[in-house]
Amino acid sequence: MRKFSVGAAAGAAMLLSAMWLAPPAIADDESAVDAVAKVAPADVAATIDIPLLASGESIVTIDRLEVEVSTTASDGVSISAGDGVATIGLPFADKASAGSSTDPGTVTYDNGNSTSSVVLVHDTGSVQVATVIDSAAAPTRYDYPIDLPEASSLVLRDGGAAVIDDATGEVLGSFAAPWAKDAAGKDVPTRYELNGQTLTQVVDHSSSFAYPVVADPTYNTYVSYLSKDQVVSMYNGLKGVSNACSLAPIPYPVSIACMGLAPAAQVEKAYWNKWRLKVTYYSCGFNYCSYTTYTAVP
Repeated sequence: MRKFSVGAAAGAAMLLSAMWLAPPAIADDESAVDAVAKVAPADVAATIDIPLLASGESIVTIDRLEVEVSTTASDGVSISAGDGVATIGLPFADKASAGSSTDPGTVTYDNGNSTSSVVLVHDTGSVQVATVIDSAAAPTRYDYPIDLPEASSLVLRDGGAAVIDDATGEVLGSFAAPWAKDAAGKDVPTRYELNGQTLTQVVDHSSSFAYPVVADPTYNTYVSYLSKDQVVSMYNGLKGVSNACSLAPIPYPVSIACMGLAPAAQVEKAYWNKWRLKVTYYSCGFNYCSYTTYTAVP
């Protein structure tokens, strides 16, 4: 296992016939990452500048938000924040080839059915899983089984997003409303469906679209809880409000104002009471107006 850290600046017929006739997931001269870059260049540009899978498995730490990827598709993608972990399973993982990382911050799995799954780890801490669909013969349903943090649930919301709520109904993280585009940039109808803890993206593609089609769920973490041991580590390293901000496992630390209750005071309160620390990230869509709050909780 290899660990990396990122600085704060920082979506069949018979078997024999299928083997011979099924087209490759993408054209020989174009990678799956290239296909994503054509329709969502900003998403690819925002990936971390680190080669993943250098030793078969990687844990990337982005301001204490840990993202773990593997060469084995069935391992999924794990996102850890504080003492909570969410694991996102990948579509067709049982049939996918071993993952490869030809571009920094990305891992590609060929699903063997005219589709590829491309995991993109962004320097903001968000995780994008783009499906590259090569032909009209490819499936239209893409299942993402979610291993949720303890005492949480997955819920569909108006507007198309899917959120992970804790027992009190607070949002711990969310999958942004899905989108899909063909190679010409044309929108392809898509939506989420939810069955238990499996989030399915339905992509209504057909031969009328230009291939490859790219479909995308993106996951963001908003609330995390630091364990008592983590609070002790923060307290021991605490040298002021700015340092407390940098120790929090929430993305976008640069340009974020640590607002609300003073972080240093809340770290001290949690330390002396042997409590946990709740860290909440509020996003306005831009770094300059987003902020983080800290609250000591039993």
